[in-house]
Amino acid sequence: MDEHRSRAARAHAELALVRLLHELRDGDATLVVLGGLVPEILTHGNSAAPEHLGTTDVDILLITHINANVDLGAVERALERIGFLPDPTSDGWRWHGPIDGLAVKVEFLCDLPEYREGEIIRPAGCARLAAANLRGTAYVATDFAPMDLAGTLTDGTLVTVRAHFAGLEGYLLSKCVSARTRAATKDYYDLAYVLAHNRAGGPEQAAQALLAGNLAGTLASLRTTFIEVRERYANTTDGGPAGYAEQALQVEPEADEALLRADAVDVVARFFAALGL
Repeated sequence: MDEHRSRAARAHAELALVRLLHELRDGDATLVVLGGLVPEILTHGNSAAPEHLGTTDVDILLITHINANVDLGAVERALERIGFLPDPTSDGWRWHGPIDGLAVKVEFLCDLPEYREGEIIRPAGCARLAAANLRGTAYVATDFAPMDLAGTLTDGTLVTVRAHFAGLEGYLLSKCVSARTRAATKDYYDLAYVLAHNRAGGPEQAAQALLAGNLAGTLASLRTTFIEVRERYANTTDGGPAGYAEQALQVEPEADEALLRADAVDVVARFFAALGL
């Protein structure tokens, strides 16, 4: 079951990211956010979009770990300086810390073909920090964009940092893989939400961005993933629409559940049809 997501939790997760990046401002590590903070970024500016439910954590892709010569000890030290500690059950890929009284978790991922799915990899220069090798996250390493974020430090100082967030193309491919393999309620919700409300214009425009973008060459290899995800949204009683409606109703309790489920079926079908599936 997914942890409880909320707008307040999202604000604290973003503040954790701001504080971490502030501590890393002079470092060489490139960190890319690819989890629950991203949907709001990809739909920003769409005034017709309902609020996104939010997130309880920050998922970060350690793309610099692909280069074995990169020392990521600075990331570990930055986490410690903002009061985060590794979860003892995660072997260092998940960290917890307090942000203005609320517990936030930061998870580190990578996607290296020479390692097994789920294998825990410790970067150079790190005694405790690690990354979980998760298939599908590497798409984000090809498609991400910078964005400035503002937030306060523990002493109240207001700072601005430059963050890197997954782009629409990388996010959608990564999310399709998650929807197939992890199949969490939040995956079903986030995928349909971004397809419906992305700044490109909607599901057809998202598909066209993929077909014309740098990741177009990877689409054929994902055919079976696309087919399985499409089937999970084929009917309003399927897991995809049910997951979307469950979390959308937490944002708008007065919404019509049947309509939400139908919307999820519609946007996913239109997306895959535009991809030529």
